[in-house]
Amino acid sequence: MDRINGAGTTDIGGGRRGFRDENLGAGVEGTEVTALWANMIQEEIMKVCTEAGLAPSEADWTQLYQAINILLDALFADVQAAFPYATTPEAIAGVLLNKIINPKTLADVLAVKLAAGPLDAAVATYLNVYPTILTVDNKAVITPSAGQVVVTPFKWIWRQFKTVDLADLNLAARTFATTASKTYHLRLSYNVVTGVQTLSLKDLSSAGYNPSALAEGNVAFDGGYDDMLIARVTTDAGNVPTVKALKNASRLTAIAQRTTSVTNANPAIGWVYDPITVDWSRQPAINLDTTNSNISSEADNLQGIIATTRTRYGFNYLISGTSPSYYITCPYLIGISA
Repeated sequence: MDRINGAGTTDIGGGRRGFRDENLGAGVEGTEVTALWANMIQEEIMKVCTEAGLAPSEADWTQLYQAINILLDALFADVQAAFPYATTPEAIAGVLLNKIINPKTLADVLAVKLAAGPLDAAVATYLNVYPTILTVDNKAVITPSAGQVVVTPFKWIWRQFKTVDLADLNLAARTFATTASKTYHLRLSYNVVTGVQTLSLKDLSSAGYNPSALAEGNVAFDGGYDDMLIARVTTDAGNVPTVKALKNASRLTAIAQRTTSVTNANPAIGWVYDPITVDWSRQPAINLDTTNSNISSEADNLQGIIATTRTRYGFNYLISGTSPSYYITCPYLIGISA
């Protein structure tokens, strides 16, 4: 095909021949439309229509449009035959050789992958974040009755990456029989590879769970990244359980403050402790924020900063000053975290 080649053409820019209007008053002739040019236009259009399989029709003025769509569909069909779209299961499984992922499939795959969590245990090492129970107080609700405890379903976040629902475990998997005069740890673990959560009631007297016969409050039993300690359960001689639910969150923080001083009336005892309760899944760290030891007419001085019997349940805290006959606990503010 070529541009118009009759007499009276005009340059429409860049050396391209184009049409010129007739202006008889100015003595300008219009461009001659030749049979050659008209036939070229006709045959170019007809070629597209016939290649698309359309029969020429004077009544249908949309055949060029139809032909273009038909040919494009055929082209895409050939491409899809050579490079078919991957189904969502194929994309999840990684069967992508010579296959195309469309945006919807990609979104579905990402949703599945994010819901499943990392399958490679090595990935989890980059997500060293403690789990969080998604209740108002970050504690599980555990119902005790004679000879058993039942865990109420709750949602929780594993390593700040995946939300897990305890409702996926049936009632039997959330119910545990107890024995008289025992101490248990109620734990919730998550398998990084399989993505399976498991509730278990661990007997502190079991050599399998506690081979070194450690004390119940030992840090070895604190909650970890993939294994929450959600409660301590103790039973009496009649096998009636008492439950101490523990707080689980990615960050555990609190403050404790004394605003006035207190003295021990018995100088022989020497120390005055403030009991601080936390009931967390892991042992807290304690940081002194402020204190003032010079608070009496006897010019007491700072004697000691002491936190004793520290476990995941709490500790005794003392800041003491010296005086002629007895100790005095001073005002303080401490930060507690885990």
